[in-house]
Amino acid sequence: MQLLSSGTQSGNFTRAAQRVHVAQPGVSAQIRRLERELGHELLDRSGRRVRMTEVGAAVLPYARAALAAVAGARLVADEFRGLVRGRVARGW
Repeated sequence: MQLLSSGTQSGNFTRAAQRVHVAQPGVSAQIRRLERELGHELLDRSGRRVRMTEVGAAVLPYARAALAAVAGARLVADEFRGLVRGRVARGW
């Protein structure tokens, strides 16, 4: 779903692919696979720029939460292996 977000923020799949360090065909394939799985188009590809559909916008917060959960699970697993890594954020 990071690809979905990157694709719409970038306006096209090539820039999205560069942003997430994946080959452009991989970005397109992963988004199409997700669209098939969900049964809805998540991106409108009809114009020169890629735009998120209403369904895509509605799904995005859940996808981001899922990615955050996976990142959390990886962090916990790494802590058990002694390979602690992550990000430091400071909030006020």
